[in-house]
Amino acid sequence: MPLTAREIPQSVSDVSAELMAAANMIDINDVMMNVPGVNVTLYDTQRPLYFARGFQITDFQVDDIPTYSGNTNQEYDTALYERVEVIRGANGLFSGVGSPSATVNLLRKRPGKELAASLSASIGSWQMRRAVADVSTPLTADASVRSRLVIAGLDADSFRDRYREKKLAGLLITEADLTDSTTLTVGVQGQDNKPEGTIWGTIPIFAADGSEANLPVSASYAPTWTHWQRNSYTLFSDISHRFDNNWHLKAAINQTKGEVSSLRVYASGFPDPTDGSGLTLLAGVGAGEDTRNSFDVYLTGSYLLLGREHDLIAGASVSELEAETTLFSSVADWSYAVPDAWHYDGTAPMPQYSETGAYRLATTKQHGVYLANRFRLHDNWSLVAGARLSSWQTATDNFDTGGQYTATSGAYKVSNEVTPYVGLIWDLSQQHSLYISYTDIFSPQNYKDKDNNLLAPVLGENLELGVKSSVFDGQLSVNAAVFKTRQDNYAVRDLSQPENSLPDGSSAYRGVNGTESSGFEISASGHVFAGWLLNAGYSYVDTKRHANDKIWTNLPKHSAQLSTHYQFSGSLAKLMLGGGFNWQGETVGYGVSHPTETAGVTYTQDAYVLANLFASWQFNDKLSSTLSVTNLFDKEYWANIDYANYGKPRQLTLSVRWQY
Repeated sequence: MPLTAREIPQSVSDVSAELMAAANMIDINDVMMNVPGVNVTLYDTQRPLYFARGFQITDFQVDDIPTYSGNTNQEYDTALYERVEVIRGANGLFSGVGSPSATVNLLRKRPGKELAASLSASIGSWQMRRAVADVSTPLTADASVRSRLVIAGLDADSFRDRYREKKLAGLLITEADLTDSTTLTVGVQGQDNKPEGTIWGTIPIFAADGSEANLPVSASYAPTWTHWQRNSYTLFSDISHRFDNNWHLKAAINQTKGEVSSLRVYASGFPDPTDGSGLTLLAGVGAGEDTRNSFDVYLTGSYLLLGREHDLIAGASVSELEAETTLFSSVADWSYAVPDAWHYDGTAPMPQYSETGAYRLATTKQHGVYLANRFRLHDNWSLVAGARLSSWQTATDNFDTGGQYTATSGAYKVSNEVTPYVGLIWDLSQQHSLYISYTDIFSPQNYKDKDNNLLAPVLGENLELGVKSSVFDGQLSVNAAVFKTRQDNYAVRDLSQPENSLPDGSSAYRGVNGTESSGFEISASGHVFAGWLLNAGYSYVDTKRHANDKIWTNLPKHSAQLSTHYQFSGSLAKLMLGGGFNWQGETVGYGVSHPTETAGVTYTQDAYVLANLFASWQFNDKLSSTLSVTNLFDKEYWANIDYANYGKPRQLTLSVRWQY
C-alpha cells in the first residue's frame, strides 16, 4: 500500500538529492538542520542528537529497514542516498516500536539503465577536503543487469582545537531483472569514521567565581591522543515481484556489523578567571561490536469491495541485535590538572589500561506482523486503519576474565503487544485534504531501576489533526498540523539513589506517567514555480515533563527553518542562488553546573538565528561549481546547554562537480 506524502495522515518532509547537493550537505546532521520541526543538538563531537515534538529521534531506517544500533551508529554520509524522508509522530505500525518523535528513512541511490558518472571535490574551512565518485552503468546490453558504485572520502580539521575527522564511505549496489516483473537487488555499503582529538563532555559555562567563563569557541580539553572510532558495513539484498493484477511482493534481508573504540577525556571543575586553573581531566575507555540481522517481507495491492477499490498491505519483520561490550581495567585513578583553561595545548600523559578479558553480550530480538487497509469509504473519504502485533525481548549475558559465563542481567520480554493505527482523510478538493490520525506508542527502554531490573516499555498514544495542500499545479506541498502525545512509564532519574549506583556503573531510574507534548507545525516543500525550490517550516512544541527529567532537554518551544534556491533563466541561466536560516526561540537549561550552587542553576539562552547562503555556476553541461556559507554572521551560541558545547561558527565550502 504505497502512499504518497499527501495520502499519509501524518506530517511528512522530504530532503532531495537536489537540495543536498545545492546546499553542500555532507552528512545527516546537515540534512536534519533542513527538516522542519527537527532540532539538532550534541553532547560532544561524536554524539549528535535529533529531536522532534520534544523527544529524541531514535528510529532510523535505510530503505525502510530499521538500522539504528546505538554505539556504532554512524553520522551517515549523504553521498550514498537519493533522498531522506522524515515522518513526524509515532510510526509503530511499520517500525515495530513507536516513539512519538519521528522516523528518519534514508533511501539509497539505485543504478540506472544508462551510463552515468560524476566526480566532485570540495575544500572548506578548517582544512576540509572531500571527494565523491559516483558511477552507474548497465552490465548487459539490454541493461537488465546494472550496477552503481559510490565512494566518498573526507579529511578535515575543526574549529575545535586538535579535533580532526577522517571518513570513508562507500556503496556498491547491483540490480538484475530476472523477468519482466521480478527484480533482484544485492549490495554492500560501509562507512569508516576515524576522528582524533574527540571531546567527551562539556565546556564550562561558568568560571570559579560564578561569572560566565566566556571560553573561546575553539576550546577543547581533549588531549591529542583521544579518539572515538566507528566503522560499520551492511550487506543487503531484496527481491521484488509485481503480479499481473497490480499486487506487489517484496522481501528484504540485511546484516549490519559495526565496531567502536574510544579513549575519551572530559574536564571537571570551573576555571579560575585569573590564572585559568581549576579544571581536572578525567578519562574513560570503551570498545564494542554490534551485529544486526533483519528480514522484512510484505505484500501490497488493491481489491474490489462494495463497488469500490481499496488497498491493503500485509507484512512481517524479524530482527536481532547483538551488542558485545569489551571491559577494560579501570582508568578511574587517572587525572590531569589543566594548567590554564584559556591556553590548553592538549598535553597530558596517556592513561594506562588493558582489556581484562571480561565482556558483556546484550541480545535484543523483535518480531512482528502487521496489516493495514486503506478503505475508500466515499469519493472524497478514505480510512487508513491497521495494527501490528509485536514481540520483543532483551537480555545481557555477562562473562568473566576467563571468558566464562557468570550471569544474565536485564532480562525482559514483551509478547503479543498490539499497536493500532487509524487515520481518516477527507479530500476537500483535488488540491486540499483534511486528516486525523491516532496510534499507540510502544517503546522498550534500556533504563534500569534501583534493583537493577529493566523498566517496562513506554506506553502511550499519539493524536494528530492536520491539513495538506498541493498548490502551484501540484509542485508545492503544504502541511499544517496540531498534535498531542502522552507517554506513561517514561524513565526519569530515581533521586532516592546516588549517581552511578548500579553494578555496571549506570544510575537508577523509575517510570513516571503523564509525560506529554503538544504543539503545532506548518511546512512547505517543492517548487513555487519553475526554477524556484522551497523547503520551509515552523513548529511550536510544549513539553510537560517530570521535575526529575528537566536536564538534557533544553529544547526551544519555537523554531523555524528555511532553505530555498532559484535557478535563473535567460542570460543568467548558468547561475543558481540560494540561502536560508535556522531560527529558534529561547532555550532553558536546568540544573546547570555552577561553582556556588550545588544543585545547579537555571540558565537561559536567548533566541538566535543562523543564516546560510549558497551559489552555483554551471560552466557547461558537464561542469559546475558551488560555494556555500553556513552561519553567515558567525553567531556564537550553545548547541546544548545542560551538556554545554558550542555550535559550529561560520563555515565556507567550495565544491566542483563534473558529471557525464
